[in-house]
Amino acid sequence: KKTDCDEFGVWPLVANDLSSRLPLKNLNWHPSSQRSERFIPSLEVDLQRFNFEQVPQPLLVAHTTYLNLYFVNCDDNDAYKNKVKKQIKNWVDLIATKKNQEWLIVYVAGQDTRRSNNYLGLKTTVYDKIRADFNQGKRDSFDMQVMQIQEDTRRLDMQRHMPGWNYCTFFILKEGLAQAFEIMTLYEDALIQYDELEASFFQVLREIDKALAWFGHFGATDAGDDCGNILDFKRKDYRELINKNVISVFDFRCYLFARQTRMLLKLQRIIEVCKRGQLFISSFIPAIRENEDLLVDNFVESWLDKIGIKHKHLPSTEPFSIYLDTKPSEEMTKSPRKSKGPVTNEKLLEAINSVEAFDKMYMALSTRAIKSYDASYRPRAALTVHGDIAALKYTRDKLDEAVRIFESMIWRYDEQEWGSIENSLLIKCADSQQRLGKTDQYPFSLLFSLMFSNAKWLSKDEATRYTEELLSNVHKLDADVRRAFAPMFGITVMSIIDEQSAVESTSVEICIENYLPKSLHCDSLNLRLVGNDPEQVWFDAQNLDLAPGKNKIYLTSRTSTSGNYVVEACEMHIGKLVFTHNFMKDGQKKRILRLNHDMNRLQATVSQPDQICLGERQQLAVRIDVGKTAVKNGKVLLEPQMEGFIIVKTGKVPATLQADTEQKTLELEMLESGEILLPSCEAEKTLELLVEYEGAYTEFEYRIKTTITYESEGNIREFVSAHSIHVTVPLVVTETSIFREACVFLKVDVSCNGGHPVRILESKLLPSKSYVVESSSTVEQWDLTLFPKQVATFVYKLVKRDNVDQEVEASISAMLEKKLQEKHASQHFDYVFSKVKEAFLSSIDYVSYGLTDVVHLDDFDAELCESFLLNRDLKTKVELLDLIEEFFEEHEAITVRTIKDNAPEPRMNAILFPLEVPTSKVLHTAELVLSAPEKDLLVSEACPCVLRIKQSTYWSTDSKDTQENEFYYDIDVDYDNWLLSGKRRLRFTSKPGQVLEFPVDLVPLKTGNLLLPAVRISGTSASVSSATVYVNSAQQILVRAKSKTATFFVEQQQRFLQPQQTAAYVPDISTPS
Repeated sequence: KKTDCDEFGVWPLVANDLSSRLPLKNLNWHPSSQRSERFIPSLEVDLQRFNFEQVPQPLLVAHTTYLNLYFVNCDDNDAYKNKVKKQIKNWVDLIATKKNQEWLIVYVAGQDTRRSNNYLGLKTTVYDKIRADFNQGKRDSFDMQVMQIQEDTRRLDMQRHMPGWNYCTFFILKEGLAQAFEIMTLYEDALIQYDELEASFFQVLREIDKALAWFGHFGATDAGDDCGNILDFKRKDYRELINKNVISVFDFRCYLFARQTRMLLKLQRIIEVCKRGQLFISSFIPAIRENEDLLVDNFVESWLDKIGIKHKHLPSTEPFSIYLDTKPSEEMTKSPRKSKGPVTNEKLLEAINSVEAFDKMYMALSTRAIKSYDASYRPRAALTVHGDIAALKYTRDKLDEAVRIFESMIWRYDEQEWGSIENSLLIKCADSQQRLGKTDQYPFSLLFSLMFSNAKWLSKDEATRYTEELLSNVHKLDADVRRAFAPMFGITVMSIIDEQSAVESTSVEICIENYLPKSLHCDSLNLRLVGNDPEQVWFDAQNLDLAPGKNKIYLTSRTSTSGNYVVEACEMHIGKLVFTHNFMKDGQKKRILRLNHDMNRLQATVSQPDQICLGERQQLAVRIDVGKTAVKNGKVLLEPQMEGFIIVKTGKVPATLQADTEQKTLELEMLESGEILLPSCEAEKTLELLVEYEGAYTEFEYRIKTTITYESEGNIREFVSAHSIHVTVPLVVTETSIFREACVFLKVDVSCNGGHPVRILESKLLPSKSYVVESSSTVEQWDLTLFPKQVATFVYKLVKRDNVDQEVEASISAMLEKKLQEKHASQHFDYVFSKVKEAFLSSIDYVSYGLTDVVHLDDFDAELCESFLLNRDLKTKVELLDLIEEFFEEHEAITVRTIKDNAPEPRMNAILFPLEVPTSKVLHTAELVLSAPEKDLLVSEACPCVLRIKQSTYWSTDSKDTQENEFYYDIDVDYDNWLLSGKRRLRFTSKPGQVLEFPVDLVPLKTGNLLLPAVRISGTSASVSSATVYVNSAQQILVRAKSKTATFFVEQQQRFLQPQQTAAYVPDISTPS
């Protein structure tokens, strides 16, 4: 607050300009104490007229005047000296008597003063004189006031234990500081003062006896105290009551809390207001109850539920009775307390006297509470109030409205998956639905009553009755209702049972715990497992009776598959009730089960056929073992699981059905969808299909999914498996054809294609349309082992037995399967052998086995074996580990005799290699005839020759064919040995049986045995296939030198021969003329 003194009438001239600058913005207060700087964003200023008669304010009023303004308008120096100066001095002296107030002289220059020129400063103005006479420097009155109050408060607080000390005086003084901060909009500092006052109040109560003597009495007996707004700190003159030491404890605490709340609201800390309000009520209630006999009725609380029960507006049942402090029977028999006065709230009095007014107030307060809960995001609390409204409607027999609210509440609780709801509301809802004939919703409420109450708030008879009602009405529901297992049921997945001696089919053992007091009939129970191929597998059981307590159940599946699967969910159907449980919720450990193919049902494998023919479209062999029960209406679908791998839709698929020694050839139909229709098969039959496919030549392993659906014993079943097919050709074959006059020699070279030896059992050459095998090389004893980098030469079609690695794997597989069968664990064979093969058999040295006929297995690794048995139960894991370890100990070194004795009947795999043997239509016989074959040739002498060419009639397809074709011969001359005179290459025409002769001369260039030049005859047209039989192939001619004598001069060699005393030898050779 500021005051202004205007003895010169200039305020109207400056009022508008000054007011436009208010409130003050962005101020900074620098306290003299060590506290940090305070920022004041906005400060209101109250301008008032200065009163010369003003006296000092009493202690209870805050010192809120900080600045006094004095407006001066005087241009005459003499007038200032004689009159104005004295007036200003008297005003300043008066301000000096006021505590912690500052003054400011505002000089308002007149028009003449503003027009005057005083640039040289030769004349002293009135303004200069005022500055010279009264300028005393800046003072911070607010800071001085704060420091003064703090000092006074500290001094007074230190005198707390001295006689005559009064808390009320201390409160007034310290609150003055809080109000000073509040005026300066420093609400945080003001709140700190009030918090310190509250703390000191409770401290004084604990430390000083008879502290309440400073207060007149407990209070709360004034009119309106039972319904007044405790946040209204102006409802009473609280500061006056405090100053006079007559304020009651009730009024004091209400005033202190109201001031704290005001500061919090100024700071916009609404949530803290609510928290402090809750703490204030809970801490103040005990003191009020101690003085309850002095208060009017319903002073502590005016819950409509309690008032309604007390005045017979509401029944003494839940949910209304839960607000009573004692049991309903005790509350009704409790002797009434003598009232000290009537209730002063007129609306509450009206509600007490009228049921209609009571309901109206009940609904209004409930609606306000719901809106408040919704605004503060507390939906469950809001639903609780909805339940109170629904119970009121039920009490008033407004069943339609009650049911509408009840159903909405149940839906919300179910949607949010909340686990509890008042059982009394559910019972009322069910009763209302039954009375209204809502048969579709009545079971729904019964279900919720049993679920959320978990039967613990119901007697056994009530729970049984509700269960019977639920079961009798559950089929009347319009649609399926899905609910969680808990809390009515519990479920645990125990283990996989696949021993043939224990169960007929692979089963999952689970335990269902029924928490209800009555047995239930379950229509179906389904357990879903998720994995790769297929993505999900269902195990189920039908028509079960669940007794109270634990029930052990075995579930079976229509799908036979193999792999690791995760238990995902379970569904239990009781009429149209579907109870579900999710095993894969967040934070829940996954349960993994290992599934094996059902040993008693149909099984299938996909592999490379026993016989393959290179150059033709390749096939896959699908072997189906029917199992122990007959099947019909079967379909098999092969689905490639990689790019570039395609199953060819041929329309018809060759197949073989075999039983014991009988074998029947079939032709099965392939649909456009790729499914192959299977014939009906008796038990223990085997069906093998050959399915064509196309794949990339660079791939040696294909992954395929096999799905077989079939009907067995009146049930639709399914077999699903994923296979990795190794496509390899263990041999490489090359051929060479050599034509002769009346035959063709075919040379076949065979070598290993890979690093493993191959055992060859037989080789044959099959005749073609153009050739008959006249003779072949013979092998006295087969069973030939071909090692890598070796080459075997045959003129045969090869028939091979398995690779050596397949031979060993087949034998070990049979021995391991026998071992597992002895311990009744054959259902684990496929999986165990696949892992043993991967972990141990891949490192076998098959080359060493081929040489020594002994296989050495790696040492048993328990940790490695345990790693691929993780998803088995402990008992099965230990049994399998012991069996595998025992097997390795028994078969550390396996001889070839043991392998052959234990191996199953060997599969005779055949590889058909197509050999490209040309069928030549034109065969020429070429002969180089010398003029004098009996005479030796001499170096550098020409030898006349005739090249005789004859076209054979043996290879002509038509003996009467006289068609002439163009050919050319080519003499391949080695110019280091021969010179050729004549046509080295010449085109000619010939026909079958015709003989042609061409003269040439050969000149030998060296002595010795020289090979005659080679001759080749070719057709000039690419359409004519031509071959040549050269009679002189590899023929040598002796060439002699011309001279028969030689002269050697050895004179120069004597000096070398003398030491040896050896005479020179001169041959006597006559020199020809």
